[in-house]
Amino acid sequence: MSDRPLNLGGHTRVFTSDFIVEEVWANRVCTIDSSLVSRLRDGLLIKFCREKAYLHFTLVKRDWETFRALNYLRRRLGVSLKRFGFAGMKDKRAVTAQRVSLWKGRVDALTRLRLKDIRLKDFEYAKERINLGTARGNRFTITLRDIPWKHGEINAILTRFQALVTTYGIPNYYGPQRTSGGNVEAGRAIKDGDLKGAVAIILNKVQAYVAEGGIERVPKVFWYEKRMLRHLARYPNDFAGALRRIPKKILTLYVHAYQSHIFNERLKDAIREHQVPDAFTIPGFTIQKMPELRTFPVTRRTYLKAGDFTVLRVTDGEALIRFTLAKGEYASTLLSQLISPDAPGR
Repeated sequence: MSDRPLNLGGHTRVFTSDFIVEEVWANRVCTIDSSLVSRLRDGLLIKFCREKAYLHFTLVKRDWETFRALNYLRRRLGVSLKRFGFAGMKDKRAVTAQRVSLWKGRVDALTRLRLKDIRLKDFEYAKERINLGTARGNRFTITLRDIPWKHGEINAILTRFQALVTTYGIPNYYGPQRTSGGNVEAGRAIKDGDLKGAVAIILNKVQAYVAEGGIERVPKVFWYEKRMLRHLARYPNDFAGALRRIPKKILTLYVHAYQSHIFNERLKDAIREHQVPDAFTIPGFTIQKMPELRTFPVTRRTYLKAGDFTVLRVTDGEALIRFTLAKGEYASTLLSQLISPDAPGR
């Protein structure tokens, strides 16, 4: 490996379409595209296929959080959020495609919907629900802009980085999607049984709206925070009840964020001490006041390798790259190593 710097510089997500995420399964890549063949197949499914317990479909969304998009869908359909299943969360500021299951879903009901920045396609009936962790990974197509190099130097840096990330690997930190925004602090409070503190951390982002004009001033995007506030208005000291107003799949993300933080800190220490094993196992923990949030031990590789790292286009100051990561691995982790001179683990 050359000792020249690997720091590309530049920015990603200048535009939402700069960050494309397409879920990878054993038998397909869930693309953001909508082909004529796909639309014809969906039309035939409506007319001729026998319904089964679950309807599977690809959810293509732009600038939507996964949970918020599904909450919007369930309101439009008049069904419970619990009827939906999916394999993993997808970025908000991105264009993403992922498989979703809906218990007792009907193709005709979904195809009639007109949804802002959301498209549904590739419908199939199935016997099984889609559960967290069942996809193989994600394919990322990333546009990097404002790179402070010319075409030739960008190509050279990307060639060296390709060799690094496909052969040696980079530290497999959990990305900021998991650990930022107070998630770790809320998870730590829940783990320690400080439910009042956890509620305060989660609701901190909406307190300015409440101070201005009460719960109704809180924007719709904070839909589960509004649920919590309404519960606390009726039961001021029921902090466990307020937390349970958050859908369980979201609530568990807080305690998992704390586990992820522990992993990241252990990996930083191991790299600093030059003693990095192949994997770390982070123990689970129980929560007496909310036993349903019990977590289990998590084993995670310490280094990630990207599959099919490809440079699709390079011009002065810009690059378009594509790569595939296994489930639970973060594009933000890879990109920070490529872009930032201060990325941890260098």
